[in-house]
Amino acid sequence: MAALLQELRIAVRSLLREKVFTAVVVTTLALSIGATTSVFSVVYQVLWRPLPYPEASQLHRLFQTTTPGAGAGPHRDRARVVLPVWNAWREGARSFSVIEGFQGGRQLLSGTEADDRLTVGRASAGLLPMLGVRPTLGRLWGVELEVAGRDREAVLSHSLWQRRYGGDAAILGRSLVLDDQVHTVVGVLPADFQFEPEVEVWKPLAMDPDTEQGALRVFGRLHPDIPPEQARAELVQLALGAERVPGVEITGVSLEPLHQLWVEQSRTQLQVVSAVAALLLLLGCANLANLLLARGSARMHEMSVRLALGASRAQLVRLVLVESGVRALLGGVLGVLIALWGRDLMATLVPPQLVSGPGVEPFVLVIASVTSLATAVLVGLLPALHASRGEGTGALAPLTRGTRATSMGLTRSVLVIVQLSLAMVPLVGAGLMLRTVWRLQSVPLGFEPRNVTVAELFLPLDKYPGEAAAAAVVQDFLARVEAIPGVTAAGLTANLPFSGSVWRQTTGFHVVGEPVPTGASAQAGYMPATDGYFQALAIPLKEGRYPEARDTASSPRVVVVTEAFVRRYLPGRSALGVRLQLDVGEGAPEGHEIVGVVGDVPMERLSVVPSGDVYVPLAQDLRQGLSLAVKSTLPAGQLMPLLHQQLRATDANLRMLKVRPLETVVEDSYAQARVVGGLLGAFAVLAMVLAAVGLYGILAFWVAQRTRELGIRSALGATPTRLLRMVVGQGLRLAAIGLAVGLVGAVLVARALSAMLYGVSTYDPLIFIGAPAVLLLTALAASWLPAASAMRVAPNEALKGDT
Repeated sequence: MAALLQELRIAVRSLLREKVFTAVVVTTLALSIGATTSVFSVVYQVLWRPLPYPEASQLHRLFQTTTPGAGAGPHRDRARVVLPVWNAWREGARSFSVIEGFQGGRQLLSGTEADDRLTVGRASAGLLPMLGVRPTLGRLWGVELEVAGRDREAVLSHSLWQRRYGGDAAILGRSLVLDDQVHTVVGVLPADFQFEPEVEVWKPLAMDPDTEQGALRVFGRLHPDIPPEQARAELVQLALGAERVPGVEITGVSLEPLHQLWVEQSRTQLQVVSAVAALLLLLGCANLANLLLARGSARMHEMSVRLALGASRAQLVRLVLVESGVRALLGGVLGVLIALWGRDLMATLVPPQLVSGPGVEPFVLVIASVTSLATAVLVGLLPALHASRGEGTGALAPLTRGTRATSMGLTRSVLVIVQLSLAMVPLVGAGLMLRTVWRLQSVPLGFEPRNVTVAELFLPLDKYPGEAAAAAVVQDFLARVEAIPGVTAAGLTANLPFSGSVWRQTTGFHVVGEPVPTGASAQAGYMPATDGYFQALAIPLKEGRYPEARDTASSPRVVVVTEAFVRRYLPGRSALGVRLQLDVGEGAPEGHEIVGVVGDVPMERLSVVPSGDVYVPLAQDLRQGLSLAVKSTLPAGQLMPLLHQQLRATDANLRMLKVRPLETVVEDSYAQARVVGGLLGAFAVLAMVLAAVGLYGILAFWVAQRTRELGIRSALGATPTRLLRMVVGQGLRLAAIGLAVGLVGAVLVARALSAMLYGVSTYDPLIFIGAPAVLLLTALAASWLPAASAMRVAPNEALKGDT
């Protein structure tokens, strides 16, 4: 033990003397372990770990299929299920043990505390039991509550229970007021339940077939011995036999395994990031090997001296092992800290229901740590093992200094090539993603978010004697807001741009006077809005007019359409005066007349090309949940109390929540592309640094070993420029080989990223020329420094070893 402590003290003193070398090794270890562990911890949970539900592989999401491309959402050939079809499936499907439904929406939570607008999930009685959920407190509801007017029980999410009620165990039996309807709290869900994670309150799914037709998310548990194709054929027959819903034509049924459905939006980017992380681990190991081999070779003389003075082979090995172990321990601890931080960053790339619990996956941490630490320890031991076999005794002879190093070691040269080729891959990937982010930011929004403040507004329609009275309250409120000093425009809509496609409404339609299509109706986004909304967001009017105050519930039905709608459905003709028969809203036999055409606004995200939207005057389709947009010279923080003041002066029933700048909403839409680009960018910078350090280390060692040779060349008349060119040329030759190999991997990464690119070619010339150029300049700098240092050594100093 005493000997081990002594060697530990010697090792610590040695590390302190070599601060730069120790810092480089520890940092390389930490980054290799941390980056790899954080990435693969999330990748494992998302792509490989089964969902945390009983027999999760049997869970499927069920869709109606529509005419491909007819819809307005991200999955245009998959539609939510209407109520008659769901009922037919529940009653007649034998391929599934259960088929359950879900519908989400926003409702106002009011009471003794501050009002809040919550996401409320209405679910059939069997949905949560199908997922194996057992409440932390209380119970779930029964099928007897799936009746309109009886759905007055609520189960809270764990986060809402903690945030709003402080985790009060006496919450059961308390009243919960949602949209002015009193509910009774009967349960609290566990903290790790992440199905539909945005839902904060769960309640029974009670739908009135006379007033509601669905748009349900439907989930089922397939019997294990039933092939999906057989189940699909059964569901198609049941759907075709169900009661027909106007404007909905069933063209088929789609079954998607739940896990596959959730990961499809994240799979490609996770695979790319994980591949780059694996390359980074290899790059880190190669860099460690290069550094430690160079350092070990430089210590051969020291090892030989220790042997000559009586040190045993075991003592040499143990000394180097302790030194390597201390470095590895420091790098490992720092790597774990990086992994914990990086895991949270990676989790932003994926649906939250796929990533549960804090921390990292232990086995991933073990694999990354063992790989990196073993490299550090084993490579560090090689010089001691060589010296202890007598291979280093020649280091005692001065005349042999440099004679065994007249050329680079093949192993270290190969490692440098590997480092540079691996560095090329993340650099190209980062360049493509950063170019995508830049192009997205240059995409015309179709509106102006600057100086616009948005908020959620709750309008309790049942508090007014009719829609006309409610519309009058809305007009009064907007007039008061527009009277605020600094406000230039104010309007209301049902959907703000980039507010998320989950709740976005679509409608089927056909042109009045033209043959009604025999298949599924064409689909368009559907949004009620006031004229002030267009003015507040500066959405350009291309033809006709905006909705106006005269467009009331009692006036003729009108719509305003987007340019994309005209290009898609009314090409080569003027849209003004055309009448559309819409499948939503109150019936209008004469249809809705198009009175205006406005510019396109990407409602979902910038990379989704607008497919066509229709706006109806808000007074002709009032909603309880609305979004307010105010154009003002006042910032959101100063405007908020003024808005609340006008709200109270208008009507005590109105509620306003979540006041924020529209620019914040727009910025959030870039978040995922920024995260991917940022991760790849960080990996690229790290890869360049590791490659530069590796190249510098090997060339510095090579130059040091060849100092005597360079002195002789100089004494014989070689100019400094020629010597400099010789050393730098050796480094650039290695760099050229590494870059050529790396371009192959870069092409593969570019192909994998192609689905995430926007406005950028998969093989963008700027990136595929710029990335090798950057690495070549890095290699040039790494080669120049040791060469320039060697040129400053006088020939007589270099030849002293011969005297």
